[in-house]
Amino acid sequence: MNLLRHAWRALRREALAGDLLTVFAALVLGVAVMTAVGTLVNRVNLALTGSAAEMLGGDLGVAGRDDPPAAFADEAQRRGLAHTRLASFGSVLFQGDASQMASIKAVEAGYPLRGALRVRATPGGALIADAGMPAKGQAYADPRLLQALGLKAGNDLEFGAGTLRIAGIIESEPDAGGDLLTLSPTLLVNRADVEGTGLLGPGSRINYRLMFAGPATDIAAFRQWLLPQVKGMRLLSVNDTQRGVRQAFDLAGRFLGLSALLAVLLAGVATALAANRFALRRIDQVAILRCLGARQRDILAGLALQLLMLAVPACAIGIGLGMAAQEGLVQVLGSLVPQRLPLPEAMPALTGAGIGLLLLFGFGLPPLLRLRGVPPMRVLNRSFAALPPASLLAYVAALAASLVLAVQVTGDLKLALWVLGGLAGLAVAAGVVGFLLLQLLRGLQHRLHGNWRLGLAALTRRRMLAVMQLVGLSLSLCALLLLAVIGPGLLQQWRERLPADTPNYFLINIQPEQRDSVLAALQGLGADDASIEPMATGRLIAINGKPPLRVDRTPADDTQPQGEGQRDDDDENRPLNFSWRSTFPPANTLVNGTFWTPDSTAAEASVEIGWAKRYGVYPGDRITIAVGEQEREFSVTSVRKADWNTFRPNFFVLLNPNAVGDTPHNLLSAFHLPAGQAAGLGALVRAQPNLSLLDVDAVISQVRDVMERVAQAVQLVMVFSLLAGVLVLLAALQATAGERRYDSAVLRTLGATRRQLRGAVLVEFGALGALAALLAVGAAAVIGVAVSQKVFELPLLPPWPGLLLGGLLGIGLSLLAGWLGTRRILHTPPALALREA
Repeated sequence: MNLLRHAWRALRREALAGDLLTVFAALVLGVAVMTAVGTLVNRVNLALTGSAAEMLGGDLGVAGRDDPPAAFADEAQRRGLAHTRLASFGSVLFQGDASQMASIKAVEAGYPLRGALRVRATPGGALIADAGMPAKGQAYADPRLLQALGLKAGNDLEFGAGTLRIAGIIESEPDAGGDLLTLSPTLLVNRADVEGTGLLGPGSRINYRLMFAGPATDIAAFRQWLLPQVKGMRLLSVNDTQRGVRQAFDLAGRFLGLSALLAVLLAGVATALAANRFALRRIDQVAILRCLGARQRDILAGLALQLLMLAVPACAIGIGLGMAAQEGLVQVLGSLVPQRLPLPEAMPALTGAGIGLLLLFGFGLPPLLRLRGVPPMRVLNRSFAALPPASLLAYVAALAASLVLAVQVTGDLKLALWVLGGLAGLAVAAGVVGFLLLQLLRGLQHRLHGNWRLGLAALTRRRMLAVMQLVGLSLSLCALLLLAVIGPGLLQQWRERLPADTPNYFLINIQPEQRDSVLAALQGLGADDASIEPMATGRLIAINGKPPLRVDRTPADDTQPQGEGQRDDDDENRPLNFSWRSTFPPANTLVNGTFWTPDSTAAEASVEIGWAKRYGVYPGDRITIAVGEQEREFSVTSVRKADWNTFRPNFFVLLNPNAVGDTPHNLLSAFHLPAGQAAGLGALVRAQPNLSLLDVDAVISQVRDVMERVAQAVQLVMVFSLLAGVLVLLAALQATAGERRYDSAVLRTLGATRRQLRGAVLVEFGALGALAALLAVGAAAVIGVAVSQKVFELPLLPPWPGLLLGGLLGIGLSLLAGWLGTRRILHTPPALALREA
C-alpha cells in the first residue's frame, strides 16, 4: 500500500468533515497566537537590549555615594577601555523670585561613551555638533527647567555663588534610563564648575558614576576584575536601563501571555476532542483494512500522515496570521515599544510551528493509538480496545511540552503555572464530579419519566464520552469567562490605580510655619484633596543594636560573594527618608502586626515590606535612626505593603508621631489640581521661594496612555483565544453526534416522536451545560483571584454578576447547540442513520 498516496486521497475525500476542519482551525489559532505574542516579545527585547548601552551611557558602570577610586579608571585605561566620570544630585535652583527642583549632572570629557546627547542652541534651531561636556562656565538645560525659571538659551543662571551661561537646550540624554517617572528636569554642567562650588564635599548627597565602554569580551573580563573591588558600590549594566519601558512592557506581556496561554490550551483541547472524533469515525475503516491484510503500523502511519498533511498548511497560515497580528500589536502599543524595532527572528515563528505540531501529535495522536487495537472481528461485532497506557503518556508529554514552549514565548513561568495548573485542576474536578454524578444517575434513572429519563439515560449509556464532553465544556467556558470577565476586570483594576483625582502636582520643602498658609492657598486653587505630610531625613545605623545587614541580595544582584548577611555600606551612607502619622496610610495594605492607635505614645515604627525583606526586619525588631546628632530607637510593630503606582507619598519607614519629638523636618504635599488652575501655583511659588513644585501631569497622562494601549493590544489577542474557546465548545458538542444519530434512529424505529427526541436532547445538553457552567464559574473565580493577587498583584474580587451571566450564556449555548444538532439528526431517515452507523 502506498501510504503517502492513500493518506492524500483520504485527506482530500474527508477534508470538509467537521472533525478535520476543527483540527485545522485549532492548529491555525494556536500557531497564530504563539507566533504573534512570541515575535512581539522577541522584537521588543532585542530592541531594548540593543539600545541598552546607549540608555546607560556606557557598557558598564560603577556607582556609589563616594567617588569610585582612580585605580578603576587606571585599570580600564590599561585594558584599552574608554571611561568617564559623572556626579549627579538634586538641588533647588533660583532665578529671581522663581525656583525649581532640578537634577544636576556634572560630567567630564568623554561624556557620553555610548549614544548621543542631542542639544539645540535655540528652540527648534540646529543641533549642536558633537555635544558632550559643556565648556566651563556653560550649561545645557532641560526646556522644562528654563520654562519654570523664565529663562531662555543665552541667559545666565544663578548657580552656587556664581552664574552659568545657558549654552543649549537638551532635547534628549543618552543615559536618562528610559524612566517614565523622571520628575526633575536636568541641568548638565561641567564638573569643574561643580567642584568649584564645594557641593561635592564630604556629607553631600551626591551619586557618583564611573562609566566604561569597549568590546564586549573586554567589558566582560573587566567586570570580573571589578567584582571583588567594588566594596560599598554597585555595578551598572544593561539590565539597569529602560526600567520604565521594561516594566510597562512586562505588565503588557503578562496580559498578552494570559490570553496566549488560554488560546494554546483551548486549541489543544479542541484538537484532542476533534481527533478523538476523527479516530472513532475510522474504526470500521481500520477493521476493513485489517481484514484486507493491512498491517497495524501501516494503518496508523497513514492516519498520522493525514494529520501531518493537514498540519503543514495550518502552520503556514497560522504563522502568516501571527506575523500580521504582531504588526497590529506594534501599531496598537505605539509608544510603549521602542521606535525602531529590529526585524523579527525566526525562532518565534518556529516555536509557533512547534506549538502546532505539539497540538497535533500530542493531542491528536493518542486517539489514533487506540486504533492499533481494533480487531478484524470489529466488522462483525462492536468490540473496541480501551485507551492504551501509551496514549495517556502522550497526553502528559504534550501538556508538559506545550507548557515549556508557552513559557519560552511568554517568558512568565509563574503565570503559566497558575493558569494551566488551575485549568488542569478544573479538568480533574470535572472528570471526577461527572463520573460520580453519572454513577448516581444510573441508580435513579428508573424513577424518572419521559424526556428526563431518555435524556439522562443517553448520558449514563455513554459515560466516558459524556465525561469527555463535560471536561471540554468546563474548560472552554472557564477560559471564556477568564477572557471575557476576569481579563477586563484585571485591566479595570490596573486603570483604577490612576483614578481621575490622582495627584498631578507635588510641593516640597514646605516649612512647618508655612503649613496653614500653603494648605489654604492650595484649597483656594481647587485642590480639595490637598494634604500636607512631614518628611525627615536620617540614617539607619542599627537593627537590634547591630549595624544593618542586607539579606535580600543574591550573587546575581551583588558585586561580591555573600554569606549569611552582608554589611550594606552603600545604604549605611544613604539618607533614609521617613515620615510619621497617627492613622494608617492610604494605598497601603497591612501585612503583619498592628498599627498604633492615635493616642499611643510608644516609640513604634511601621516598615514597608520591600524594605523589611531587604534587611530582614520583622515585628518586634528594633531599628535605630540617626537625625543629625540625635539617635532614636523604635520598635517595629507592623509591616505594610505600599502601592507605589498611586503617585501619592509613600515611605519605607513610618513612625508614631507622638514619639518623634522635635525631629527636624520639612513638609510635602501631593494634590490634584483641575485643568486651568496651574497658573495660580506659579504665584504661590513666587510668593514663597523656598517651595519647589513638581509637575507630573504629563507623566500621569503618559502612564494612562500606556494602560489604554495595553488594553487594546490584549483585546486583539483575546480574539484568538475567544475563537479557540468557541472551537472547543463546538468540538465538545460534536463528540457524540454519531452516537446520538444512531440512538435517535433506534428510538424513532420503536415509535418515539420527534418532540420526545428533541426534549431528550435538550435535557441531555441542559444537564451537561448546567454542570459545566457551575464548575466553570467556580474555577474562573478561583483562578482569577489567584492570578490577580499572585501574578498581577492587583486586588481583584470575583465579579460574580459577570461570571453568573457568563454561566447562563454557556448553558444557553449548550442548549442551542443541542437543538441545532438535533434538527439535522431528526430529519435523517432512520434506515439511513442505521445504515451509516
